[in-house]
Amino acid sequence: MQRFLDAVAAGTRPRPAEFAALSDLDRADAAYLRERWLDIPLPEREFLLDEAYELADEDLALDFTALGRVGLADPEPSVRLRAIQALWESLDPAAGDLLVTLVETERDLDVRAAAARSLLRFLEAAEYGRLDERTARRMTAALLEAAASSVEGLRAAAVEALGPSGDPRVPAVIEAAYESGQPALRLAAIRAMGYSAREEWAEYIAEQLAADDPEMRFEAALAAGALGSEELVPALGEALSDDDAEVLFAVIEALGDIGGDEGVELLESYRDEAPPGLEDAVEAALEAARGIQFRRFGELP
Repeated sequence: MQRFLDAVAAGTRPRPAEFAALSDLDRADAAYLRERWLDIPLPEREFLLDEAYELADEDLALDFTALGRVGLADPEPSVRLRAIQALWESLDPAAGDLLVTLVETERDLDVRAAAARSLLRFLEAAEYGRLDERTARRMTAALLEAAASSVEGLRAAAVEALGPSGDPRVPAVIEAAYESGQPALRLAAIRAMGYSAREEWAEYIAEQLAADDPEMRFEAALAAGALGSEELVPALGEALSDDDAEVLFAVIEALGDIGGDEGVELLESYRDEAPPGLEDAVEAALEAARGIQFRRFGELP
């Protein structure tokens, strides 16, 4: 570790294979990294976190949680942003505490919004009983406060992150964002609806599958697949005529995610008329939809 940090502090950027030195750090190595962190020039600190993010995405055996926690306390906003990104899959309790503190106290609005958005995965875990209730309550409280902000970007990030929460105050926050008339807030609300597991939002998502804005139609298709409600299958069937390729791809995937008899029938009938280049997407969606169809009848996929 010492030689690695000496080299980086001197401006030598490590090769990908050398990043194992920063993976899965024990308490002593994490403390040493924290002690030496600001000896490393800013461009190299940014590089370490950027590279850690990329490498962890490629190799699941790498764990840069300790590096990310150190980066969250960096005095430079650009480094804190990269640390949040590097922790994108982490459910580490200590990282969660640092992230919610950023939501509560961070002065840089971009960092605060990124930290707010990162709490989504923690609230998803809480709904499955994988996060203690005290921590979930603190995160929800911080996000509810951020969702009342006058800063659109922060408010949107908080609304989106609140999607999975079972807190009874959340649906009103999502609906207020949806009805706000502000595009960023409406997009955040649609995403939150998809994460919510609440059937009540299906009609809102269905409405936006026919919106004028292709970005909204795309997000609505993603939300439909995430929500998984069979109520959305008819609207998704109509959206198979969308002339935007990205929207169409998302619609096909959503039908695969939802499954059911009607979804399978739609995909089977659409298979022969799918635009060139989408044949594989339709086949993959059919395979997924049939698997869900079988499981709903208690059979093996």
